[in-house]
Amino acid sequence: MSTVRDAVNRRLLAAGWELGPRLGRRSSAGLAAAGATLAARVGGGPVEQLRSNLQVVTGRPVGDDLVRAGLASYARTWLEVLSLPAWSASRVLASVLTDPVGEALLRREHRTRGAVVALPHMGNWDMVGAWACLTGLPVTTVAEQLADPEFEAFTRARSGLGMEVLSHRDPQVLTRLLRAVEGGRVVCLMADRLMAGRGLDVDWPVPGGGSASVAMPPGPALVARRSGALLVGLACHYEGDRMRMRFSDPVEHVPGRDGLSAMTQQLAGFFAAETSRHPQDWHMMQPFFTGPVPVSADGS
Repeated sequence: MSTVRDAVNRRLLAAGWELGPRLGRRSSAGLAAAGATLAARVGGGPVEQLRSNLQVVTGRPVGDDLVRAGLASYARTWLEVLSLPAWSASRVLASVLTDPVGEALLRREHRTRGAVVALPHMGNWDMVGAWACLTGLPVTTVAEQLADPEFEAFTRARSGLGMEVLSHRDPQVLTRLLRAVEGGRVVCLMADRLMAGRGLDVDWPVPGGGSASVAMPPGPALVARRSGALLVGLACHYEGDRMRMRFSDPVEHVPGRDGLSAMTQQLAGFFAAETSRHPQDWHMMQPFFTGPVPVSADGS
């Protein structure tokens, strides 16, 4: 069964690479909305997991409207990812709204001690990488390697945008990330969901007080601390036809394993605030919270 599913997925992906660059904004938006409506109607494990995760980060029961909005945002992101290799530099730059204060800090620290950027699965992180490479911030990142053909296809696409892509299975990945910082590249790492191994247990603040338990990867804090680089969070959400980037305050380096937890906790707080403000753009369809979550006032 998995072999059949993989073959179907590869055909769909190949069709997406072919079709994506041909779609205009209006066609992409219509396709994303239609796909979201269909997926929400069909339901299933990932859709209900998305609903459950959104209920935690919003602190309230989640209706079908927000689920559809989340699925439409997810579909929009994938359509953009598949078409990005065909976009002009001017279109990429025009599609991103930056945070001028955070961007200025990132550029200043990148020129001196280096920079590590930690991102949640919000908005279009591939577009962040394309924007960064086009504006003098060459990116090195780590991708989850689930199957070789798909990994190779996405690696080619991201390399064409200027990014260096490492596999999470690479036993030398930490050494290569440290070398990337030393070589003047910005290390950008997805930092809310674990790809492999054991994470750091931290608290994810939720609306109304309290927190939920999550396990987040130690990689961003570890690379920043070992290299001496700036560590900053970056979250993205859509605003109309464009995507808004928002940076966190710099994360202070703290020694020891408890220090890694403290640094990761600061990222968790930033991610939690951003996902509660823009829940429809958090593409988390996997189990995420590792323990009991606070119950809302209405008992839901």
